[in-house]
Parts: sequence; structure tokens; C-alpha cells
Amino acid sequence: MKNKGFTMLELMVSLGISSLVVGLIFSFFTSNYRLYKTLKNDTELHFQAHYILNFMTGKIVDSSCMSLAKNYTGIYSMTSVRSAYTEYPVNKVSFKYGNESENYVFYITDNIIRYGKGNKDMNPTVELGNYVREMYLSVLRDESFQNAKAVKIKLVMEKGGQVYEAFQTVYMRNN
Repeated sequence: MKNKGFTMLELMVSLGISSLVVGLIFSFFTSNYRLYKTLKNDTELHFQAHYILNFMTGKIVDSSCMSLAKNYTGIYSMTSVRSAYTEYPVNKVSFKYGNESENYVFYITDNIIRYGKGNKDMNPTVELGNYVREMYLSVLRDESFQNAKAVKIKLVMEKGGQVYEAFQTVYMRNN
């Protein structure tokens, strides 16, 4: 009688080879998925940061001065002279473009930056971007926030454990 089945040795060898092939394919796809996720998050952070900075730049250029700078613990003095290029953390900043009640206001809450126009103390409602962990302001010369003709804005973005930093220097035209 002819034996047409596999022997135990043939079965073990074929299972070993097939598990090796499946393991290689699986590891290839999982590493590519992680890379895809990393690149997607990095691209999203890059887009959000530059969109926010470009929007803020357009508004700040039309402003005459900074009217409010506030962090989580208190309000910065607008008349105290600040050291050039020292980064001050802020979660709310206002730029005056007209009289006292005409301000562009940017406010970070729950990693979302919001925008509004009105009184410098208002809480804006228009969502401008996501993933904003921190924002820093610095002046380019030793001067007060109120007298600054130019500011450097730095955004720190975070998504999925990835951190992205972007900055923009803006000169106020109506100063």
C-alpha cells in the first residue's frame, strides 16, 4: 500500500517554514504601520503649527502693540522691560489694533488655541488649531511687551507622544 500522506517530520518542517514566512510578513507590516502613524502625526503637527502661526502673523502685523500677556499663574506686566530673546510662557495673548476694545485675542485651553476679536480679557470661541501644548513669546530687544515692535512666537505642539516646535518672528506695522 502506498502512503500518500505527510510524515510527521515533513509536517513539522512545513509548519516551521510557514511560521517563519508569516512572522516576517507580520513584522514588516507592523513596523510599516508604526512608521506611517509617526509620519502622519508629524505631518499633522507641522500643518497645524504653520497654519496657526500664519494666521497669527496676519493679525499681529495689523496690530499696534501687545495689550495682554498671561500665563497660567498670572498676568505679565506690560510696562516692565523684558530681556531680549527670553521666552515667556503664555496661554493668553492680546494684540491691540484700534482703541482699547479692539484686540485680537489668542487663548490656549485644553491643547486647543482659540481666537477672537474684542476686549483683551475676553475668552475667544473660534477654534484655530489643535495639539498646542505651549506657547512662548519673546521680544527682540530689551523693551517692554507694550513697546515691542516685534515679537517672536514659539508654539510647542504634541500629538501621540511626538513633539513639534515651530516659531515665527512678527513685526507690527501699526506701531
